[in-house]
Amino acid sequence: IEAGVAATPPVEKKVSEGSPGDHPQVKRTRSGDSTDTIWETAEGADEDDLEEETRGTKEETVFRKLGLLVAKKWGAKGSEKRPTVTQEELQKHSSEEDFWVMINGMVFDIGPFLRDEAKHPGGKAILMRQLELTGSDAGARFVRWHNAAGNAVRRAPEYFVGDLLGWTPPKKWRLCCCRRRSAPEEVL
Repeated sequence: IEAGVAATPPVEKKVSEGSPGDHPQVKRTRSGDSTDTIWETAEGADEDDLEEETRGTKEETVFRKLGLLVAKKWGAKGSEKRPTVTQEELQKHSSEEDFWVMINGMVFDIGPFLRDEAKHPGGKAILMRQLELTGSDAGARFVRWHNAAGNAVRRAPEYFVGDLLGWTPPKKWRLCCCRRRSAPEEVL
């Protein structure tokens, strides 16, 4: 050490143990946010690498892939094989151990994650936050935390309960440059 210059102490950073990118100057500590998070290897990465181009927003891509995977296991929307759920049925399942969520008109049972019958990579806390914040409408939060090539989208059909009867997609608004204001998509 040169005169007058102190040695730089190791940087302490909150990271989960076993993450890639270990660095000798980083002191590893457990995150205090959730004790039951798990790290998983992506499934189907080779298949996803074959896709040359993705069109649309992240939301459109996630919902399209989710719909395709549900249809592959349960049949096309409206088919006899594919179950349906009423709004009343959905509302009955809103407790800390029996919780159904709706994502783009499709209903999924996340109760197994809350009852420790299955492990959610983000832990139970993130699912409880969904229940507290927005209840059964989980589309926006699902898109925020997942991607079309992720394991959550691939495994979701296992937890599919049915299509929500009477559900229609919300209208999309796009900026209309000629009017300098927003207008519904069908107007443009």
